Amino acid sequence: MIKKISILISSTIGLYALWLLGLEKIYAQILKFGASFILSPFSNVTPVLKLDQAHPDFCVAVGQDGYCMELELFGLSIIVMLSWYIMLVALNTSKKMLVTALKHIGIFYLLQILTMATLALYDFGTFFQQVNSAMRQSFIIIALIFIIWDNYLYGVFRFGKE
Repeated sequence: MIKKISILISSTIGLYALWLLGLEKIYAQILKFGASFILSPFSNVTPVLKLDQAHPDFCVAVGQDGYCMELELFGLSIIVMLSWYIMLVALNTSKKMLVTALKHIGIFYLLQILTMATLALYDFGTFFQQVNSAMRQSFIIIALIFIIWDNYLYGVFRFGKE
């Protein structure tokens, strides 16, 4: 149990340190690439990443207007996911575990870029604005759902006697 917690804490601290040193901007570029791919069929929608601030902002210009969202807390939830899967793969290097990690991180990434793409729908009303806001604030919960599900499937942390 101590080994598991040590791996989890050290990977979290390490990833957070990298996040502060520039991983945030790299991940923002990765997210922008995915959102640009999804938004590419729409000629009047232009995704923009503002890197001149302390934390990147992702913006979507729809015609003359534009809408932005901060990536700080939205993007930071990926550290929780990556730390968890670093621990899982370190404890069990099987192909099944690696496939599970890649699949869940891929789903998480897809949900994030879809949330970013919904900025293009802001002109269609408050419903889309509220959906975007709710999704942005829900990624840590989504990460925790993946973690709870994996713990249920693989029994990483069993409480009680070990």
